[in-house]
Amino acid sequence: MEEEKARLQQEISVAMEQVMENLGDGTLVIPDPVQRGLAETTNPTLDVEGLRALRDDLNHLLR
Repeated sequence: MEEEKARLQQEISVAMEQVMENLGDGTLVIPDPVQRGLAETTNPTLDVEGLRALRDDLNHLLR
């Protein structure tokens, strides 16, 4: 379970970087998944299901 959690956190980190690059400079509104990702990065609280949902939401922003 911890291994999957670590993998999901890594996937979230990569997705966060990609989303932030796509948003560019001067973005006034930060999408909810990005806000949740930032919160999870600084204070991890999500379980595996929550991490999966966050990863999926971030990946959805990349499409």
